[in-house]
Amino acid sequence: MAAGLDPLVALWKEWGIQMLVLLSLALQVMLIVTAEIRRRKDSGVLRVVVWCAYLLADTTAIYTLGHMSVTSRSPQHELVAFWAPFLLLHLGGQDNITAYSIEDNRLWLRHLQSFVVQVFAAAYVLYESSIFSGGGRNMLRQATILMFMVGVVKYGERVCALKIASSSTLSGKNYRSFGRVYTENLALWVLPYEPKLLEAHLLLNIPKHLLKGPLPLVTVGRKTDNDWELMYNVAEIQLSLMHDVFYSKTELVHTWYGYCLRIASLPATVTSLLLFRRVSKKDAFSKVDVAATYVLLAGAVILEITSALRIMFSTWTYTHVTSPASLVRHNCGLRYLMANLFVMFGELIRYAIRKVGGMPARYWSGSMGQHNFIFMCSRCKDSRSSKIARRMGREDWWNILIYTSSSVPVSKDFSKLLKEQLRKSVGVNEENPDHIQNSRGRAALKKRGLYEELSWSVGTELDESILVWHIATCVYLSWYQGEHKHLPQLAKVTQELSNYMMFLLVSRPYMLPDNTSRQRYIELCNRVIFHLNYSSAEDLLRIIRDYGDTLSAGRSLPFEYIEYLLPTYEKTRTGEDKVNTVTFDKASQLGAKLISKELETPNANMLKLISQVWVEMLCYVGYRCRPDSHARQLSNGGEIATVVALMMEYLKSDILQFKKEEQEAELGLP
Repeated sequence: MAAGLDPLVALWKEWGIQMLVLLSLALQVMLIVTAEIRRRKDSGVLRVVVWCAYLLADTTAIYTLGHMSVTSRSPQHELVAFWAPFLLLHLGGQDNITAYSIEDNRLWLRHLQSFVVQVFAAAYVLYESSIFSGGGRNMLRQATILMFMVGVVKYGERVCALKIASSSTLSGKNYRSFGRVYTENLALWVLPYEPKLLEAHLLLNIPKHLLKGPLPLVTVGRKTDNDWELMYNVAEIQLSLMHDVFYSKTELVHTWYGYCLRIASLPATVTSLLLFRRVSKKDAFSKVDVAATYVLLAGAVILEITSALRIMFSTWTYTHVTSPASLVRHNCGLRYLMANLFVMFGELIRYAIRKVGGMPARYWSGSMGQHNFIFMCSRCKDSRSSKIARRMGREDWWNILIYTSSSVPVSKDFSKLLKEQLRKSVGVNEENPDHIQNSRGRAALKKRGLYEELSWSVGTELDESILVWHIATCVYLSWYQGEHKHLPQLAKVTQELSNYMMFLLVSRPYMLPDNTSRQRYIELCNRVIFHLNYSSAEDLLRIIRDYGDTLSAGRSLPFEYIEYLLPTYEKTRTGEDKVNTVTFDKASQLGAKLISKELETPNANMLKLISQVWVEMLCYVGYRCRPDSHARQLSNGGEIATVVALMMEYLKSDILQFKKEEQEAELGLP
């Protein structure tokens, strides 16, 4: 076997460095492409690809630099030392991805240490090489110095970007720095092409304060009514902008330093390519090494051109050019005309890309994850794969992976529901339990006069409320579809909201307030899967509804349901197998209550009530989610909970204002 591996070992010793540097370049190309996709798409496969590329990119470059000190002195491979600056350039990463996760920003000191070590390693490789020790190759030496300077600056820029993203921009300043900042009137400078985009940039301190803070509170210098659709789209755009703040070099690039560096780095890279082209024709280097060097230089030039084009057509650059302060400092009329021409050209480019399907209209994933408890229980009960996972001790992980359905697009009707609920909190004290940030469904029940009767469903802990209302919603919608033979659009949106809240509880509990636990969910799975006898989702829903009717009526259990339910209670009393049934009992009873209220009062419109409860619960979750959790999800396409939190912050800051007619209609005024 050892003899069979000898050719591979020989190949690796001869061409291993060449393969590694080309792999390093390929990983950079992969990162620059996938980084743009991940901000708009929540995909497990994409996360794995980006994660592998991100880790391998640094590991490959560092490993290769460590071995160059030996290989670069080989007379057959004199060009190897010239590749060291390219590895520094690769370690500097691409402008659109500096961090894979939010935790990477906090490790900027570790990256600083790595920066110092790798720069010294690259300098040692060059010092020991024939490029600097020999004579007669001034052009190659000049090309090496240029690339070394670009590589060091780009690598250092990445470390600075990580540091900036890890802390507030006002951290350590005077307390007066945290006062209110009055911005210019948008009507003076918003161009007709991108009003949403410019306002998103102008109000960017709002999400920064919410997710990163502390920052100055923004007060807009105007008192006109804001259009709901405009502000909702602004919040969506700001998810993409905050992704740039946390996971890219954006805040560093769009400064005078960043612009100067890009102006200098591209000519320096092109000059290095031209210098090497003249050297390669004269000196007898290895043909493979020459080809690899051309690939590295061409790749560096292409990546620099891509970076320059991205900056040219970036919304950050456009906002910087057309900002009121910039227009005042310079020739306002000329700059305004140039800004219009600039944005028109950029809009044509973006429109063409969208037409060919290269860029979606939304600036984030625009989707909600879905997890339906009834669907999961009905499928996994007799599933062979779930039984195998159970024996391996991985049942919960497997069921979440398999039975969490793909995300669904956020419906436009959701925006209307959110608008309706936020409008009801205008003028309500923020400390009031009925305010949207505190309610969790309380206000919706009170308005219908059902709070006294159903307060137990929203007054408990959040995880139990989500479970109870999710199961009750499934029971109600199943009954509704049976009665009316179809589900209206409101019912579909309500089901999606219910499934989304369950998705957060089951798959992303870190997006919920700190005191929320998955323990009740696990207990409920145990209760339903192992202690109830059913064969389908419809069968399970029928059992829950009938059991809820029994509990609501205060009657003893019918004989035909003893085989389903009584053994659980008997084992609980004897202490043989204690199972928590409180959550299941509440969910069953609430489902029966919602149906009975609909039957008693046909005009009750319980479907609308259920949707309002879910919107209030989502607002509660979004506003109380930890800033780090909001920021973490920006790298995976973002969450609708973050959009909701931003809309609530706009309402709190008086930036979002509803029209007087809408307020009067809400208050019942003539």
